[in-house]
Amino acid sequence: MKKDILVVDDELDQRDYLKALLEDHGYSVRTAADGLEAMQRVKEATPDLVLLDLQMPEETGTGFYRKLHQHSELRTIPVIVISGLAGRDVAVSKSVVVLDKPLDEARVLEEVRRVFPD
Repeated sequence: MKKDILVVDDELDQRDYLKALLEDHGYSVRTAADGLEAMQRVKEATPDLVLLDLQMPEETGTGFYRKLHQHSELRTIPVIVISGLAGRDVAVSKSVVVLDKPLDEARVLEEVRRVFPD
C-alpha cells in the first residue's frame, strides 16, 4: 500500500510541485492550502506524513501543528516543515525536520525516505 503524504502549503505552485515529485516516486499525495483545510484532510484519513509550510493565511502551519499535537492519536504523525522563514517557530522546529525554501528536490526525497525506510 502506498504511503499517504499530506502537503500543506498556501502556494499552489509549491503544492503542485511537491505532489508531482512525490507521486513520481510512488507516494499517494493529498494537498491542503492552509491549516483549516489540512485538519479536514487529516480527519478524512490520517496521513503517514505531513509536509507543512509555516506561514499561511487563515490557519498557519504552526497553529495546525499545535492542533495536531493536541490529539494523542495524531501526535505521532511525522511532520517535515517547509519554510522560507529565517526565524522559524522554535517550538515546531525543535521537534521536526525543517527544509528551507526554495526546496532542493534531492533533500526533500532524502527526508521523506528517512521517514519511510525500506
